[in-house]
Amino acid sequence: MKTSIITNGSKINKKWLFEYGKYLDIIGISCDRASEETLIQLGRGNGNSASHTKFVFELIEEFNSKFDHKIFTKLNSVITKLNFNEDMKIFVSSLNVKRWKIFQILKIEGENDKYFDDLKISNQEFNIFIKNHLELNQKGTAVIPESNEDMTESYLMINPNGELYQNSNGKYFKSKAIHKVGFENAIQEIQFSFEKFISRNGDY
Repeated sequence: MKTSIITNGSKINKKWLFEYGKYLDIIGISCDRASEETLIQLGRGNGNSASHTKFVFELIEEFNSKFDHKIFTKLNSVITKLNFNEDMKIFVSSLNVKRWKIFQILKIEGENDKYFDDLKISNQEFNIFIKNHLELNQKGTAVIPESNEDMTESYLMINPNGELYQNSNGKYFKSKAIHKVGFENAIQEIQFSFEKFISRNGDY
C-alpha cells in the first residue's frame, strides 16, 4: 500500500514534515482558488490559504531535495459556482505541482447539502473550467478532472477514527474501524468499485 494524506496544509510545518515525511508517499493539498477573498467565502481558512498552500509545496520540495525518500505532490480543487470562471493557471504553475485533481462539487447529505444549491455547477460549466486549464498538461502538471460520476464509489478513504468511508447515492457510508476488524472485513462494509478506481487512473 501507499501512504497518502489529503489536507488543507494548515498544520504542516517544517518540523512536522521532516519528522513524518519519511512515512508518506503522497501529499495532496486542498486549495480551491487563488483568490483569498473567495476562499473565505468557501469557508477555506482565514484568508491566507493560497499563500500557505504555496509555502507547503515549497517545504515539500526542500524535503525532497534532502532525503532519498521522495514525496509525490498533488493539488486538489473543488470547482463551484464561485470559482468556475477563475483562471488558476499562474497559481498552479507557481506550485510546481505534479498532479492537479479538479473535482466537480458533489452533493453529500449531512455534509454540504444545506449550501449545495448555491454552489452547484452544471457539467457544461465544469467543462469550461477544465478546457481553460488543459494547457498545464504541457507544462509538467497533469490535469485530472473528475465529475460527480467519476468520484462515486471509486475512492478508499480513511477518517481519523480508522474507518473506511465512501460516497454512494449522495451519502457517506462508513465501515467499522480497520484496527478493530481488519482491512479485508472493513472494505466489505462499503461500496467500492475497483473498476471505477482503475478507469479514473487511481493507480497512478
